[in-house]
Amino acid sequence: MSNDIFSTTELRTANLAELQQHYDSEVLLRFVHISDTHLSADPTYTLPEADHTPAEGARELVRQINALPFTPDFVLHTGDIAADPDPQSYEAARAILNELRYPVYYLIGNHDDRAMLQRTMLDRAEIKPSFDYEFEVNGVQIVCLDSNGPAKFAGGSLSTAQLEWVEGICKAPDPRPLVVAIHHNILPIGAPFWDDFMRLTNGEDLHRLLLAARPRLRGVFFGHVHQATETYRDGILYASVLSSWYQLCYPPGQSRIEEDRGADPGFSVVTVTRSQTFIYRCRFRVPASEPAAKTTTSSAGSA
Repeated sequence: MSNDIFSTTELRTANLAELQQHYDSEVLLRFVHISDTHLSADPTYTLPEADHTPAEGARELVRQINALPFTPDFVLHTGDIAADPDPQSYEAARAILNELRYPVYYLIGNHDDRAMLQRTMLDRAEIKPSFDYEFEVNGVQIVCLDSNGPAKFAGGSLSTAQLEWVEGICKAPDPRPLVVAIHHNILPIGAPFWDDFMRLTNGEDLHRLLLAARPRLRGVFFGHVHQATETYRDGILYASVLSSWYQLCYPPGQSRIEEDRGADPGFSVVTVTRSQTFIYRCRFRVPASEPAAKTTTSSAGSA
């Protein structure tokens, strides 16, 4: 067999530059998806199933994102910024996450407090009672939902007013590509306990509304589950992201959630082109720190 089987087409620098130029012309938006940093005012706070503290994970997350070989349009944090909502925890989160070199858009998670998040992370004096908002970047519409409505355990819900707002967006004659972000998983992810007690209680209602925007909906991105998952239903992609702290696992046939010991933290790079959505999963290792006394609590049902 010839040794030059792969050289039937000569590639020159000019060819590669032309290919890159064509590829770049198709890209509308590129953002970094992060979630579940769970930062605490206590830098030693952690859980037994975690291999590092939330602060150690978040600092390395920031370093990894800042070292990316491209400039993302923004960073999307889909909630659980703090471990437990108190002003000092948000100050600690702000000190670490403000080191990111790119704009950051925050969502509220089940561990977050609306007023503290808006006041500390966003410097807002006027607090929105429901932290829903939308923005546009490069002709792409991004809708962020506050899913921290009443629910049992660590689940969430959307109010009637929120659903009506989403319906108006989805039924509008809008040609822009659409990205939706939320903290809780809208649809089941194949984990019985999680799907029964931890997800969005009226997620099926939200899914039905999103169907109206299906031709332009490029993906629904969420956190909460501490695992990178993809769910595809009725032509809509739902994608979660790893936590920067610890990961969970719930393979098929398993009825309970278990810690995924030794699993690396990570983030996702999401690229929206004129015709497709690409998700690049990034994992990283957190450098070992000097042994220290760590404050630990139980995490059962609290992700």
